[in-house]
Amino acid sequence: MSAMKTLYLADSFPTNFGDSAGALKQINDYVAKQTKGKIVDLLKNLDSNAVMVMVNYIFFKAKWETSFNHKGTQEQDFYVTPETVVRVPMMSREDQYHYLLDRNLSCRVVGVPYQGNATALFILPSEGKMQQVENGLSEKTLRKWLKMFKKRQLELYLPKFSIEGSYQLDKILPKLGISNVFTSHADLSGISNHTNIQVSEMVHKAVVEVDESGTRAAAATGQSSCSGRPA
Repeated sequence: MSAMKTLYLADSFPTNFGDSAGALKQINDYVAKQTKGKIVDLLKNLDSNAVMVMVNYIFFKAKWETSFNHKGTQEQDFYVTPETVVRVPMMSREDQYHYLLDRNLSCRVVGVPYQGNATALFILPSEGKMQQVENGLSEKTLRKWLKMFKKRQLELYLPKFSIEGSYQLDKILPKLGISNVFTSHADLSGISNHTNIQVSEMVHKAVVEVDESGTRAAAATGQSSCSGRPA
């Protein structure tokens, strides 16, 4: 426990897995507190054989370097697809922005700076090129964009939005070839003295909120390990 705190700055606390409802509440309350209430009920249930739960989380809050004027936000059309149009509160502001046109990926990118040294990148794929842009996203691509940016006077229209997602990673990761950890073949001896344990559930939740003042975002991943059962 002390090594976790010293080496990884991680918190640790005991819980009574015999009281699954109490343990579940203790873990979920901890995550909700650390993410300022953005991630609630990360875990829906605990395996009756649970011996350990590991969670990690991140919380981000930043204000725009220049905020959008609330009076400029108006209901406008937003094209989810060429055939699907929804009405959204659309923010707008004319200013000098970092801008580039990536002809290889068929998209336009605008950088909107936060106070401090962070910048939000908003990507607008050309019509029908969403998949191409998604496939091309990588650290190398982002670094290239940051070098290519040029300041340009733009009238930027940006939807005010809140979006969240939840993913059952114990269902997704085996499809990517990560499967042993979820079976009796798991080897977790590096993090636990318990023998014959495996990961029974792994979930991930994330939320992003963007408005006139800035961005708030949070994410958390929870992993429950239990005494092993036959694969």
